[in-house]
Amino acid sequence: MRRAETNGIPLYWDDIPGPFTAHLLLGTGIEYEPLPVRGVTEVAEQLALGAVADAARGCDELASAVGGDHLCFTVAGEPERVAEVLNRLCRALAEPPVDGLAGAVRRAVARQLREERWEGFQERELAFRYGLRGPGKTGRPAPAVEGLGAAEVRAWAAARFTRGGAALLLTGPPPKSLDPRLPEGPAAERPVAEPLPGTSGCWLEAPHEAGEQVTLSFDVPSTPVGHLAADVARVRAAHDPDIASNLTGEVELHSSYLGGGRMRFWLLAPTDELGTQAVADGLDAVLRGLAAQGPAEEEVRRAVAVRSTRLDTDAGRHAQLFGAGLDHVSGLEVLDVPAARARLAAAGAEDVRAALAGYPSTAVLVLPAHCAPGPDSPFVPEPDRFDQDFHEARTYRPRLFGPVGRHERMYLGDEGLAHWTGHCHHSVRWHQVAGLGVFPSGRRVLYGELGAVIDIQADWYKSGGDLIAAVDSRVPPSLRFPRGDGEPI
Repeated sequence: MRRAETNGIPLYWDDIPGPFTAHLLLGTGIEYEPLPVRGVTEVAEQLALGAVADAARGCDELASAVGGDHLCFTVAGEPERVAEVLNRLCRALAEPPVDGLAGAVRRAVARQLREERWEGFQERELAFRYGLRGPGKTGRPAPAVEGLGAAEVRAWAAARFTRGGAALLLTGPPPKSLDPRLPEGPAAERPVAEPLPGTSGCWLEAPHEAGEQVTLSFDVPSTPVGHLAADVARVRAAHDPDIASNLTGEVELHSSYLGGGRMRFWLLAPTDELGTQAVADGLDAVLRGLAAQGPAEEEVRRAVAVRSTRLDTDAGRHAQLFGAGLDHVSGLEVLDVPAARARLAAAGAEDVRAALAGYPSTAVLVLPAHCAPGPDSPFVPEPDRFDQDFHEARTYRPRLFGPVGRHERMYLGDEGLAHWTGHCHHSVRWHQVAGLGVFPSGRRVLYGELGAVIDIQADWYKSGGDLIAAVDSRVPPSLRFPRGDGEPI
């Protein structure tokens, strides 16, 4: 892998067989977006795609994706044509063609609804652990997207789509016509959020559609040794007799970068209702054993050999190239293949143990619906994060014959707003407001950083107009955003 620079944009490339492929990475994504402009990166992405549609017709591939911490465009085809598409992409990112804003918003919303990206097991758990902060935003829809205007998109592009926060990755030498231009500017600082209190060392019940599988997640350092430690854990779990005898498929390993040099891994073990407890206890025992005593040196050497073999393949080199770009836009150390191989070769059993030393303080266990861990499990049930008591609050009761149950209440005070549903509390403190959706009908939806969402309509409650006015007076204008009363598409 070689490093160069073009117009101030870092460029990494390697001679990899196959179609000439380019990735344009920008170090911004869902986690960077405050709730009032949530979805703005995806709208800008759709505007840029529309601007290069004609130039890309002769390409083999034009794709894009918005992640938690990055925006990625992929173009494949004849090198000079790929270069032309990249040049136009950068121009469209630097100066978004906002004439097509309405269509871009519709496409962004349609894709979110089609993909239901917040329904994945990783996104659901991140939303549980972080609420509406940091990585948790990837597990929630974008309520503000249909109200975004040209000013918000231009401001976001000017601040986020800069040379300092970009990287170009190529699977061959740079074409002569490559001339990407982005505004000068530093990389955006990634917001690093800590998990919410009580969201580690607990177990959750997955929804029915999640299927029959046990998931155990944990954090490790985002280093080659951290990845190696997760590999060792997966292999040991797959060969553990108590786990293997209750599996209905292969043990899988998934990951997500959290920021702050931390990587989260998920071990997925497919099983059935009868095997749930044995698999859950077995996965926990595997991780606890590795965190306390470490693996055998033979386990480490086998895992190193597997990872080193992957680096020798074309797919492995492409993955290393892409990983270098992600590391660059994330502000991490960039390793080429020889450096990564050297780090792995130097790793030992004690290094793996140290990488897993945070277990189980960062762990979360997710079980199939209607299942629970065994009686000796160290995991505690999911906490109620939204039940917060206020010292003084005014009570708002539902109107007679209204759509709200007669046992429901709204409590508003100087500390926050609470909604009693008749069965449980949902509360948002004023200093933890993530956003307030404002509808033309007068309806309000209050979003809390911990994940609580409170829906308010004036005609649902006695003195409901006073309730709406009191909420508005406590939420600053910068956290309000318009919502539509109908579907955006």
